[in-house]
Amino acid sequence: MNGVRIGIIASLLLVVWIVWPKGEQSAPPRPLLIKSALKEAKDPVIVLGDSIVRQAQLPRTLCKRPVVNAGIDGSTASSGLDGMLKKAIGDKKAALIVVSLGLNDAETRDSVESYRRNYTALLTALKTMTTRLAVVAVTPLEPGKPDVGNRTPQSVDGYNAALPDIARDTGADLIAMPAMPAGFTSDGIHLSETGAAIWTKAVSDGVTATLCPNG
Repeated sequence: MNGVRIGIIASLLLVVWIVWPKGEQSAPPRPLLIKSALKEAKDPVIVLGDSIVRQAQLPRTLCKRPVVNAGIDGSTASSGLDGMLKKAIGDKKAALIVVSLGLNDAETRDSVESYRRNYTALLTALKTMTTRLAVVAVTPLEPGKPDVGNRTPQSVDGYNAALPDIARDTGADLIAMPAMPAGFTSDGIHLSETGAAIWTKAVSDGVTATLCPNG
């Protein structure tokens, strides 16, 4: 009987192994990867945000501090990123937390007032985990491309118009985004290689201006 049971269990384990997702889909969830990256990082620069952040090829270090990419696809200003980051960082503090959010808020047609309220609440919560904060301007859309969805240039413009006040009210620095050339996205939302290079340089320059303006 024991042999039969062992055989059944072994067969079940084999089936589980066969159907378990392989490759990219079997990777650990982003919060676990972020927690792992923060475990050994001393005084890190944390870049928090949505898929624009997650897909960015950020420098390994800025101002002699490790850079941790904490981008999670689909994130909005009301996604509870502060709770996720608190669990990941524990009792440590970051040298700087940079936040880049807005395109998914625009997809849900969140009003400017709601965006302002949610973003302010998020930054206020993040202040307990860092000595400095910065917010990044929302990247524009490329209308007519497949992933624009419910987003409109007017909604993104409204968010960007609110960001200086949000930054001022929370003591955060504002990182502006330069004008983007044609073809700066791959699908209307996500950045192409050209757009990503511009975005990454703007964020890197913003971090440097905040943390080590004198080199």
